[in-house]
Amino acid sequence: MTKEEALKKFAYLGAVWFGNSKQHFAFSAYNRLNGWNKLADKWKDEAEEEWDEAEEVLNRLVELGCKPADLQEAMKTIEFPFCDDPKQQIEGDFQPEAIKELSELAEAFNDDYVTKKLILKWIDGEQEHMAWEAQYLKLIERLGYDNFLIAMM
Repeated sequence: MTKEEALKKFAYLGAVWFGNSKQHFAFSAYNRLNGWNKLADKWKDEAEEEWDEAEEVLNRLVELGCKPADLQEAMKTIEFPFCDDPKQQIEGDFQPEAIKELSELAEAFNDDYVTKKLILKWIDGEQEHMAWEAQYLKLIERLGYDNFLIAMM
């Protein structure tokens, strides 16, 4: 991956985190409205974390000489599904391949310690994110969907 490709991918991730943050805030509000407060809290925590990560990406991009338009361009290519069903929310968001993508991106920044360190931090966060989603999907399977929703109240 060239440095230019890596910067574009980095900007794309910033766009993903901004979009995911909005999506997860919406999931949180919807789940809270339906009384699934534990799930709503989880989505809210994720939304806030992703917003912080998006800000870190944008700040780092500016430090590297990129402009906000680079992030805007990346955002034009991303669609974020807004599901009403909590199981679909979790399934749609569960993307373990993101960890591999982040790892590859980190390698492209071997000569940029600051950026690589940020990406490695995000890998840890993504691993935690995938772990709770996998746990919730297993709970749905074990408890049944209706019992899972009751457990989320």
